[in-house]
Amino acid sequence: MTRIVDIFRRNALKKFIALVAAFLMWVYVMADQDPAIEGSYTVPLTISNAPYELVAICDDKTIKIETRAPRSNFVKYNANAFRVYANLEGLSEGDHQIAPQVIMPQGFELIETKPAAVNVKLDPLTERQMPIELTIMGSVAPDAAIRELQKSMDFVTIVGPKSFVEQVTRVYSMINFSGNSSSFELQVPMRAVDAKEEVLPNVRVVPSVITVSVDIESGIKRRIVPVIPELSVADGWELTKITVEPAQIEISGAESVINSIVTIKTEPFTVQTGQKNFKGTLKLDVPESVTVKSSEVTVSAEVVRKPVARETTNNQP
Repeated sequence: MTRIVDIFRRNALKKFIALVAAFLMWVYVMADQDPAIEGSYTVPLTISNAPYELVAICDDKTIKIETRAPRSNFVKYNANAFRVYANLEGLSEGDHQIAPQVIMPQGFELIETKPAAVNVKLDPLTERQMPIELTIMGSVAPDAAIRELQKSMDFVTIVGPKSFVEQVTRVYSMINFSGNSSSFELQVPMRAVDAKEEVLPNVRVVPSVITVSVDIESGIKRRIVPVIPELSVADGWELTKITVEPAQIEISGAESVINSIVTIKTEPFTVQTGQKNFKGTLKLDVPESVTVKSSEVTVSAEVVRKPVARETTNNQP
């Protein structure tokens, strides 16, 4: 034991200096072989602690983080080792600037995040009922006509952030006939769009799909018939120079139905008294099972007073 102690005591200063020199050499070599460098990762942004009944809307889906670490760390870790959060705890409805919080593996130093802050909007979740519109594409076969078109429901519910739900102007689906000559049924997806006909991604349509049944009748006859305007006016007035545009219209349907139709009338309309010239769009009174390309016509007329009949008396002597 004494010999071992003597060995450590002998030339102790030289041994200490050698030990320090070796440590400094190791630090130098490590710094030279594995220097600290800067690098970046693109990491998905996670929204956390969103208040109850409020929807968080953020346009930034990813955050770029600039870091500094030994070169070996950049070989060892990829973007999956990092987490970036936007903490919404305690926030209320409205717009908020949130600085992202970053969780990194040991050995990394955060330099900055790009962007340094994200805009998060907290919006109340709301819903609204809206009617379903069907947009028709294409046409049935030349010798066929649509007898009936039925939807599994007439209204759907749209759900989403209040500011987005308020932008919805209509909910519709598209049906492509593409030369069909027989009846069919299909599932069609619903689209909620704004005034620019753009789909609002933050709005859900419930249900998102409905069933549409199309009853198509083949062996269809077509015929062109004149349009008769059904106009009336108050007593003491009359209508003159009545014109209809178009004056004739093509109708189609089952031969037994079409053969019995000689004219198509407009729905009854009363022209206001005192109106010298009338021009308006009137709907056609289309019989059931009859198809027309346009259900409206333009009607014009002049409104004049009826002539008053004057009685003459002969004076007798």
